[in-house]
Amino acid sequence: MLNDKEFGAFQEGIFKKYFEKYILFKRGKGEKVTHSTLIRLKSLNQTLNQSCVSLKIPRDVIEVILHKKEDESLSTQSLRISDFRQFSSFLRSLGIDSYDIPHKYNKKIYVPFRPYIFSESELKAITMAADQLPKGVRSQTHCVVYPIIIRILIGTGMRIGEVLSLKVQDVDVVNRLFIVYKAKNNISRYVPMSETLSACIEKYLSMIQHHNDPRQFLFISPYTGTGYSYCAMKYMFQKIYTAAGVRTPQGRLPRIHDLRHSFCTASLNRMLDSGCTYILPCQFWLPMLDM
Repeated sequence: MLNDKEFGAFQEGIFKKYFEKYILFKRGKGEKVTHSTLIRLKSLNQTLNQSCVSLKIPRDVIEVILHKKEDESLSTQSLRISDFRQFSSFLRSLGIDSYDIPHKYNKKIYVPFRPYIFSESELKAITMAADQLPKGVRSQTHCVVYPIIIRILIGTGMRIGEVLSLKVQDVDVVNRLFIVYKAKNNISRYVPMSETLSACIEKYLSMIQHHNDPRQFLFISPYTGTGYSYCAMKYMFQKIYTAAGVRTPQGRLPRIHDLRHSFCTASLNRMLDSGCTYILPCQFWLPMLDM
């Protein structure tokens, strides 16, 4: 039985119990049914309950569901169509005669965003720029922290927020693993590191004073005494990119997240070149720390 507050607001009718089974089915597969998805399903359930006297959905009702609403974006319409297509497919899997949506409604949404993929030479320049950061007047911690953060991002493809959330206890240099707890979509996972990166991490741990405190952040800001903020990362990465002379074709500085896209692209290329069917920890150019 679903206890979601949003599901409790679903209109009673012949379709509600099937939506409950559908949501439980998706979650049983490990899919995340978000709050916004529940809102769309609630609206779909209301439309079906108000327009249908049986589980058989009339063609005119289907056309209403699929038709683009006034002032509705194509992406929103696409989400509604996707919800109905998946729910209809679920009903058919239960042996219920349900409508199969025509391919003409499979509209492709143009997304102008394109990630920036770093070349190997650019990754070298970025790492070198991090290694050569000038010493500060108040603190020199950044000269130790940013070179290792850069290497983690390049060598694992982790999100910057995941790296900043790492605790000392989340690093296993023996088995060469990072342990990421409750990241995006509340998913925890192991992240493998290469032998080179593991050696860099081990050297970093030997240099920091709090390496014996497993509950402490791996990277501690000397100004706040706690973990680094994303704003601090964004500011320093802009300086590193500028020092490395790396810019997009449009003349902009790349995003931190573009390092993740670059890792995924490099890993996929390695997988395809080697004939592997799984992703290995990235081994492409990653220098040792020289501190």
